[in-house]
Amino acid sequence: MKILNKIKEIFDQHELKPIELPDGYKNIYDFLRANPVESENYESEINDIYLLKKYREYIPKGWYGFDIGTPIIPEWMKIIDEIVETCIEIDPTFEIHQIKIKFGGIRFYCGSEVIEDLHEIESLIEDSLWDVALIY
Repeated sequence: MKILNKIKEIFDQHELKPIELPDGYKNIYDFLRANPVESENYESEINDIYLLKKYREYIPKGWYGFDIGTPIIPEWMKIIDEIVETCIEIDPTFEIHQIKIKFGGIRFYCGSEVIEDLHEIESLIEDSLWDVALIY
């Protein structure tokens, strides 16, 4: 089964904006070290612990599951949660191997015998959930 269009609908429901840093900061990490009070803007109620608990039965033994961390764009966490929910609805044997941040973007490594276009979904996530300010 192909679900890329369903995943695109999830993205369409969210307004994704790049992180705007003040002049003089090359990434969000430098900015937050100098302005720790701003860190609350880059935290989310949906975090690694929340996702690990919610989806623990879909993380096979030996895999990380979620390792996104903070700072993060909170909207991204909502999108990841919705995508995983959609995948599980389609494939109850869906496996979460690693969903993490790397090189400023979300990497989505999962497995499914049902979802035929999972690689296209992974590419969409990598292309859409990326921000130069998250590269350190």
